[in-house]
Amino acid sequence: MDKEKELLAYCGLYCADCAGYSGEIAASAINLKEQLTKYKFDRTRQVLFPYKLKDYDKFCDMLEFITTLKCEKICRDKKDNETECKIRRCCKDKGFFACYECEGFEECETLKNQTNLHGDALLKNFHAIKNMGLEKWVREGKRYWFADD
Repeated sequence: MDKEKELLAYCGLYCADCAGYSGEIAASAINLKEQLTKYKFDRTRQVLFPYKLKDYDKFCDMLEFITTLKCEKICRDKKDNETECKIRRCCKDKGFFACYECEGFEECETLKNQTNLHGDALLKNFHAIKNMGLEKWVREGKRYWFADD
């Protein structure tokens, strides 16, 4: 269970639910690149779809970037010089396992910066953890990643 608890990021997201942790999107991008190369799609697009795929090189650049979207380490395993995460730094400075241990997590401006991407998912996770306890939440709780989950 300790490893499962360690997958709770300081901010309230659960690493095992992340595409970066699973590597699935990066692996799919790698596979797509391999298929495009195998079938010499660059030639095909030049001859058959020159207007529709005029930005193909930009697409390939983006695809290359997407192949890198895999976490090598969870945030708890990173060294302080490997991340600029303010939430991680705050929790470590205060001796908290995650923000849910802080009295002021609901009003925290640093945590609110995550709402652009995750909405209120972090708060939902923290409330569930406080109600259920971390171990039970990891095993049985609904984990939110986005507000509309």
